[in-house]
Amino acid sequence: MARPTPDPFGTADLRAATLQTWRSSHTRMAEDAAAERELSDIGYRGRLLTELAANAADAAVESDGHLSITRDGTVLRFANTGVPLTRDGVESLTALRVSPKPSLGAQTVGHFGVGFRSTAFADRVTVASTSGSIEFDRQRSAAEIGSDEVPAQRLAWPSDAVPPAGFTTQVSVDAGAAAATLYAGFAEQVPDLLLELPALSRIDVGGESFQRQTDGDRIDIVRNGEALARWLVARAGSTRWMVPTRLDADGRIVPVDGDVLRSPTATAVRLALPARVITHLPLTPDRRDVHPDADVSSAAAGYTELVALAPIDQRHHLIPRPTLPAGRTAARLHEQVLADLRVARWAATAGGDALAPERAWVLPGLSDGLGSVLADVLDPLAHPDLSHPAGAAALVRSGARQIGLADLADELSAVQREPSWWRSLYAELAVLVQTGDDAAELGALPIPRADGRTHRGARGLFVLDELVHATGRVQPPDWLPLVHPDAYDPLLDRLGLEHCGVADALADPALRAAIDTADTHEELSAAVLDLIVLGDLDDASGLGALELRADDGEDWPADELLLPDAPLRAVLVADSPFGTLDQSVVDRYGSKALRALGVGWGFAVVHDDLATGPDHDLPDEEQWWDTHDVPPETVDAVRDLDLVDPGRWRDALALLADEATAGLLATGYTRWWLRRYAEIDATPLRNLRSVDDTRFAGLFDPADDVPAAASPLFVGGVEQYGGAQAYCGPDDTDDAHFWLDRLGDPGRAVTPGVAARAHAALVAAVRSGRVDVAALDPIDRARTLAGTVTDRPIVVDRSWWALGVPADRAVLSGPTVDAADAEILADVLDADLASHVCRGGPVSDGVTVDADSAEIVAWAAATGRALAGRVVAHRPLTVAVVVDDGGDRGGQDTGGQDTGGQDEGGQDDGGPEEGGVEHRVDVPHWVDDAGTVHVSVGP
Repeated sequence: MARPTPDPFGTADLRAATLQTWRSSHTRMAEDAAAERELSDIGYRGRLLTELAANAADAAVESDGHLSITRDGTVLRFANTGVPLTRDGVESLTALRVSPKPSLGAQTVGHFGVGFRSTAFADRVTVASTSGSIEFDRQRSAAEIGSDEVPAQRLAWPSDAVPPAGFTTQVSVDAGAAAATLYAGFAEQVPDLLLELPALSRIDVGGESFQRQTDGDRIDIVRNGEALARWLVARAGSTRWMVPTRLDADGRIVPVDGDVLRSPTATAVRLALPARVITHLPLTPDRRDVHPDADVSSAAAGYTELVALAPIDQRHHLIPRPTLPAGRTAARLHEQVLADLRVARWAATAGGDALAPERAWVLPGLSDGLGSVLADVLDPLAHPDLSHPAGAAALVRSGARQIGLADLADELSAVQREPSWWRSLYAELAVLVQTGDDAAELGALPIPRADGRTHRGARGLFVLDELVHATGRVQPPDWLPLVHPDAYDPLLDRLGLEHCGVADALADPALRAAIDTADTHEELSAAVLDLIVLGDLDDASGLGALELRADDGEDWPADELLLPDAPLRAVLVADSPFGTLDQSVVDRYGSKALRALGVGWGFAVVHDDLATGPDHDLPDEEQWWDTHDVPPETVDAVRDLDLVDPGRWRDALALLADEATAGLLATGYTRWWLRRYAEIDATPLRNLRSVDDTRFAGLFDPADDVPAAASPLFVGGVEQYGGAQAYCGPDDTDDAHFWLDRLGDPGRAVTPGVAARAHAALVAAVRSGRVDVAALDPIDRARTLAGTVTDRPIVVDRSWWALGVPADRAVLSGPTVDAADAEILADVLDADLASHVCRGGPVSDGVTVDADSAEIVAWAAATGRALAGRVVAHRPLTVAVVVDDGGDRGGQDTGGQDTGGQDEGGQDDGGPEEGGVEHRVDVPHWVDDAGTVHVSVGP
């Protein structure tokens, strides 16, 4: 006889009590059967592994639980470690709503004792434990009561089954045909169960082993030694919030989508939150919903900590979006999470702190660089990693204030920082200024000025380009609204800043106004000279009134000072009004900058592009102005010429030949004044000639030891008119007197060519209006063609008279004979014209020939005179000329009068007429009174 199976849990008594109840009330048995069927088919349908894992977790609540799942044909076996089966446990398994777990003293998963009903679909379930084993068998239960409609798990029998080695309990479920399908789905559920049931650290399914590994706020689910999933976890009491992250080094979070509430295992309550919650809320008996009296809001605890654990640039993924959660429970939890997020300190700031969103500001697009600059001045400003579009939107949803560029400009209005800080700000801010509207928003952006003040907006401000790039410390000018050079960034150009150079700054009218109104020029002069040095300027015209320290300790206008070693000093009169600049000023700024400002080195220059009158403080300027029929539009002149020592003009001219003034010696006021008032050896320059200019040799003395650049100042010099040149003779009537006196001076050896050129210059001066003939004094003597002086000059007004008039009386109006010029010269000299006082004609034999004949063509080629028609050829051509000294200058021209009479062949018929002295001479050609041309074609 077989030994009876031990019954340590008193299953016989439990069966007897249950059977007695059923037999006394068939309705009770039907109710129990219906209730079990409802739990199995509806409440716990599909939760087999979940509920058995929960039981395993409860058994292992005090230890590191291990669950092993295997399949043996149609039987699914679930072996676990931990606390073995107890009598109370058996009583709970055989009841419908009795659980001993709350009495275990630790938090457990089950509370109703009904989770085991997930196995009630099976005909046979065995629970083998180290403390004893039981078995549920649907057929044995039916046999006991004599009915097929009997609950499968109200009657338990002792069993001889034992758990596998290393485990304390094993549940074996005969699942029949469903075993393979159920088993195939277990591996997929295991990772979630390891998260939901912290008492279980390992679950094996067939040949795969799953483990949970915890490292601080990170949980890894490992399969066969390799990480399968990774979660970021925040804990608050019995609640855990978690979000999956990538397994790579990047470790970015992967928001949850469409998860359910887990308490701690999955319920049917769907959530609209981007993270998973595992909590302990009271549930309905089927564990699919939250009990109506549950405090759902308490499950929100820990969510803000999870957000704070996430990398800053990914926190926005965990901020719930506006949605309509499915159901009351989901809506309440969603609402509480958002409420907690508004007040929790998870919004990282640019300065490294964390604020509640309701106290934070977010500037969309904030870069790391800009955030670093603003961190110490805008405490509430959200971290750049939270300021990208999605992050900014999430912050605003959580209650943060979104600011724009205009808000930023306003918030910065009270900030006081070094100019270099502002430059860093502008450089980082540039990336946010993409359009004209963006630039307009920064219209009130604070900008440090060079004068220490702060300007709102870039419009109306200037940047001095050279100052920005200066390598040394330069005092910025304060007469212009300049951005501080250390604050300049190209962004300001886009905001309306204007550029200017050193020359522009020095030409600004505000500087001249400052010079006029300043009580002292010490700082102003330092700023101006710093700029001149910075710009390496050669000229800073118009600033001569700026005062500098002289060697006498007083402040003098710059244009009234000379450099200590100025060569100008050596050519000025002893009592010149110039002071001497203090040497310390020269040592600081250098001669070039001081000369550009107007401190004297050589002669200073006056320049006026829009001259309106003789108001430039130049000596005799009004007299020069009056020489113009049309007032000059510009004035470019050398000043202080009247201060030159009369005995120093040679040195002064050498100084004027300097590059700065040499160009003015050939034109305008400077040339005009020097020709009249500058003297060498008591002779005005206009009455001297250059050593190498022989055009008027003998007539004017040479000016030796003067530079070539001074040549336009001397007699016969060339005056420049823009790009053209004009021959220049006497400047005025007084100058013409000098010329005429020199021409009539018998003590001067003047060649006929020099005299002819001089007469031509006089005629040109009369034609130009510079010489007034009526204002000339009577002329006593004139220079003749013979180079002599005569008091009875005859001005040749026909070319053929040039050799016909006696050379010691003939006067030429120029190198060639021009009737109009001759008439002007005759007027100047009060002399007779040859055509008025001379008579004559050919007295030699001649032959009339055609101009196209060989001898006439040869003559024309040799003389350069083209002839036409009939010509009388002579061999040689001799004319007889009679000068009628009693003739009237106003009489008729008798230049062609025949004095001896000729026939057509040119035969002399009697010689000169009576009156005057006959003069015979061979000439190359002649035109008689009839207009006939006579030429000499040979001896």
